[in-house]
Amino acid sequence: MRDFITYAVYRLLGSLVGRMPPRVGYRVTAWLGRLLYLLSPRLRSVLAGNIGQVTGPDVGESQLEALVQQACVNIVKGHYDLFRVGRLTAEEIEELSQVEGWDNLEEALALGRGVIVFSAHFGNVDVVMQLAVIRGLAAAAPVQRIRPDRLFQYTLGLRTSHGLKLIPTGEPMIGLLRTLKRGGLVGLAADRDVADGARTVDFFGLPTRLPDGPVRLALRTSAPLVPAFALRLVDNSFQVQIGPRLELPQTGDHETDVAAGMALVAQAMERHIAQHPEQWLVAQPIW
Repeated sequence: MRDFITYAVYRLLGSLVGRMPPRVGYRVTAWLGRLLYLLSPRLRSVLAGNIGQVTGPDVGESQLEALVQQACVNIVKGHYDLFRVGRLTAEEIEELSQVEGWDNLEEALALGRGVIVFSAHFGNVDVVMQLAVIRGLAAAAPVQRIRPDRLFQYTLGLRTSHGLKLIPTGEPMIGLLRTLKRGGLVGLAADRDVADGARTVDFFGLPTRLPDGPVRLALRTSAPLVPAFALRLVDNSFQVQIGPRLELPQTGDHETDVAAGMALVAQAMERHIAQHPEQWLVAQPIW
């Protein structure tokens, strides 16, 4: 019964909120985000722990609370983006996305081995991930299953509405390799493991386990590993920042190379998350 209620609520919100024009939708979701902050003590605690590690002890309690509240608002705004992504045209998605560093992606693609793009649960993913397919690239990514399955299928349909290929965790990931062989783009989250592969790495001054899949896949396939992050701007458009490919070590000691590569990935994430910790939207403890 609980699963049915969860699914029904999401479908209702998707039908109602997803149809709202942005000037109304973002106003409503900002209010709902503040309500989420008030009614979700566990989420507040998790976000405060993660964001507090990013900001360090110099940030006061009131400032940390403000960052956590804004993170809750951004979480709900992200759901609004998801609900309406299938209704957005390719032109509207382009208008919403200011891209910096597309030339870095093109240079990596020119090597002919496909590209592995890594990012974090930061800013926005559901809208900006569509840019790759809109601009003519084959694009694929793993996606974590959620319960109930009807809800998972519903959100999967929204996310793949423009042609993005998503492979549920637990299924063979051969589709990622095929995408790379076709010269396409594979997107992987580097701040939270969704495919049962992690390694300890120093992250914001403390050791934690982060997914090693992006680095292992890059070393296995020789596909370039490129950082990309999408920042939500004040007007709820997005600034996509694509960096140059990482120079992964190739010493011949595979595990040493994985560890060194993960350190580079962690440093890239730190640079972006530290600038806007309220846009780092991981709802599980990282440390």
